[in-house]
Amino acid sequence: MDWSTLRRGKSLSVPDMLSVNLERLILNGELKTGEKLPNERELAELLGASRVSIRQALHELEARGMIDRRPGRGTVVVDPSEGVGSAGAGISAVLAAEGTGELQRIMELRAMIEPPIAALAASRVTARDVEQLRAYIADMESEFDLERYSELDRAFHQAIAQYTHNPLLSQLTDLIATEIAPSRRRTLQTPERRETSNAAHRAIFEAIAERDSERAEAEARAHVQTVFSQILRAQAQADAATEQTS
Repeated sequence: MDWSTLRRGKSLSVPDMLSVNLERLILNGELKTGEKLPNERELAELLGASRVSIRQALHELEARGMIDRRPGRGTVVVDPSEGVGSAGAGISAVLAAEGTGELQRIMELRAMIEPPIAALAASRVTARDVEQLRAYIADMESEFDLERYSELDRAFHQAIAQYTHNPLLSQLTDLIATEIAPSRRRTLQTPERRETSNAAHRAIFEAIAERDSERAEAEARAHVQTVFSQILRAQAQADAATEQTS
């Protein structure tokens, strides 16, 4: 891990900026579940911050359910979906199935939970949360690699769920995001689709940043509907290509 690449923000306090940076590494998958972080002293040296600031940042991430800190073991990244338990395992089994019918059920679930999540995030978002979302928007708008864009897309939506400050919603969103990763990549195969996605993400972000819950919910709902239409078109094109070659 190259800790020197982390952003140095000016609009947030040092602990907030540190928690934003570390959270970003977790949501992006650069810090993986089960991975152990350096201790407070090492992090302070690597990031050029005081141990007090490091401790406050880690406390913030622990409260968000992203890390687990225990004496004698240190600080470990945890899986946000672990808290869903047996109910989550059942949902995961359903979502793991292939085909247009299963995709429709996934998108129906997204349509039910993502717009209200965006609305709730808009009512609870903090200044550090807004800066994190702003960074994701900037990164997505300048990213052309499909795989990396898909990762940023997932992290953006996961961050919104995090900013409801309700761990259960974050866990559910993470579970769904894992299962829809393949369809997410398929819908972003052309520059035009990524431009459409960028515009939708920016609209959601702006509504959340302005604490406009009603608009955030409407923009999130429109985004899910557009994504579902893109998935159906991509599936139809794939089916047609298969028939032509068979």
